[in-house]
Amino acid sequence: MPTVLTALALRAGACTLLGATVAVAASPYWPAALGTAYGAAFLAWCGHREAQLARHARVQEQRAEMAARPAPCCLLWQMSDGGDHGAGCRLGPELVEDITRGWAALDAACCLASWESRGAHHDTTHCTRTDQTA
Repeated sequence: MPTVLTALALRAGACTLLGATVAVAASPYWPAALGTAYGAAFLAWCGHREAQLARHARVQEQRAEMAARPAPCCLLWQMSDGGDHGAGCRLGPELVEDITRGWAALDAACCLASWESRGAHHDTTHCTRTDQTA
């Protein structure tokens, strides 16, 4: 299995060979710099390929993990990311409609006090809608 550490080691080797290339190019044995430059390029390519393979393996693991999760049974489970109840929940469509109506009523209310009392009380200090009357 490809790892990020292997990619880092290959890239470090490529950098080392680049340093050797510079040192050899400045010496009388400059034709040897071609071999070390080729080796550095090859190690850099191997490091890049190893990093790609590690990234691909990580993505495949995440996809497999997400595919193993059970399908959400209701809107409440989707909103809570499965934390409120388990996969055995069988909330019917009528409960989902009630939840949707409740959110719509909360959105239409002028303030929280008005929504909690179903319009009987109105909090003028925290009301966001100025066209509502108390």
